Amino acid sequence: MVVWDPEKRFELSHKNLHMKADYASYEGKTVIGAPTHVLSRGELVVENDKTIGKKGRGQFVRRGTFSL
Repeated sequence: MVVWDPEKRFELSHKNLHMKADYASYEGKTVIGAPTHVLSRGELVVENDKTIGKKGRGQFVRRGTFSL
């Protein structure tokens, strides 16, 4: 579950987007609206821009391939 603040201003950067790339396509662009809290399976994992979830707590869910 995500708690969203529609008024929050957020500057996009490779440092705050949690990607494995060392760049961001929209580096420096400011957007309006951002998450404030994220819950995963009942546990708070992000609070006010800080990841507080324990590393490795995720679960891989195998899915079949998509066919047309």
